[in-house]
Amino acid sequence: MNYAATFNEMKRIYGICPCCGDPFRLSDASLFTRSAPPRTVFEKVDDAFERLNEQIDRFDGVEEEKREDARRLGQSAAKKRIRAIAPFFIDRKIDPGDVKVIFHPVAYIIFKGMEIGRCASVDLVDHPAQSRERETIQRSIDRAIRNGNLEWEVFRVDQNGRVSLDGADPQ
Repeated sequence: MNYAATFNEMKRIYGICPCCGDPFRLSDASLFTRSAPPRTVFEKVDDAFERLNEQIDRFDGVEEEKREDARRLGQSAAKKRIRAIAPFFIDRKIDPGDVKVIFHPVAYIIFKGMEIGRCASVDLVDHPAQSRERETIQRSIDRAIRNGNLEWEVFRVDQNGRVSLDGADPQ
């Protein structure tokens, strides 16, 4: 096929101007320009995706900071609560590191020896009941323990909130 035939065929191929949207014949197109070609829709979409990915990366960083801040605030609140009731724990020779604050259904769980790596017992500690509802909860827990109606399972919660049984991989 010679050049003349090729250019004649190009008269039948049309394009759309990326600047103004007007149709044009390929044979009428200027192949070389002194300025950079106008940005295409595809390049604009690529730029938008790139900006979106940058925003997602920034958000992920902020999210991790927020999680860490919330973790620190929770630990600080727990330590304040433990300090407020420290005389109770100190009198009973309980390491404050063994105490976990849960507030409901009881105020504290004490894993005696956990801080040194040898948990010997688990104690549930609550304030004296000041309402009938709280008293009912405490009696129910006491009955369940006395009757042996309890079971122990360890769950692990990873940083993304996935829960797994102890020893199993989170899914």
